[in-house]
Amino acid sequence: MAALEDSAFGRLIGALVSPVKTFRSIAARPTWGAALIVLIVTTATVGLLANQRLDKDEMRHKVQERIEKSQGGQASPEDVDRAMRITETANSVGRWLVPVFVAVVYLIVAALFLGAFRFFGGSDLSFKQSFAVTLHSFMPAVISALLALPLILSRERIGMQEAQNGVLASNLAAFAPDDLGNAARTLLGSFDFFSIWTVCLLILGYRTVARVSTTAAVATVVILWILYIGVRVGLASLG
Repeated sequence: MAALEDSAFGRLIGALVSPVKTFRSIAARPTWGAALIVLIVTTATVGLLANQRLDKDEMRHKVQERIEKSQGGQASPEDVDRAMRITETANSVGRWLVPVFVAVVYLIVAALFLGAFRFFGGSDLSFKQSFAVTLHSFMPAVISALLALPLILSRERIGMQEAQNGVLASNLAAFAPDDLGNAARTLLGSFDFFSIWTVCLLILGYRTVARVSTTAAVATVVILWILYIGVRVGLASLG
């Protein structure tokens, strides 16, 4: 009987329940197709459903605030209507681009880790191995999406802050006061149970596959994670 970690689809579960054996198997025979498909489908489905339930009144208010801030004066109803049409058109186009965007993001992440771990001595690490480790390390995101799905379906409206930080109360932003600034809320939202789980899998996966020390694996993954958080907080501070 084949072990769980020996098949492409078995590794999706193996990364969560038996990561050491799974990453050893990936080191010998990296696979990424099944993991990428599952991540794209779950991400696109949850994103689409959440987008359809966004509070349009809140969105309109946010759009009006941005227009008034950029113009330095009162926004006319025509200006707001025009901006809302542009926003809704952009959202419609974005829905079709989500699968491409998700795939590109994971490719970039795998490339960053490949370069970083080769610098720390993982000279035998291939891009295919790096891509496989990255995708399987993000399997907690699938669990998060599956848990969020019934919550989204049960709601008629979802606020923009909820859409940004997730409907699950799995991060510190869920317990922050409503008047907290965007940058601080984004920072707290980055400390998420499923994100930390992913970071732990990335450390374990790259330590196994790149054959580097635990210290090098921890330092590389944590530094890149902190840089990612810094970019998110910086963008949030710009509105």
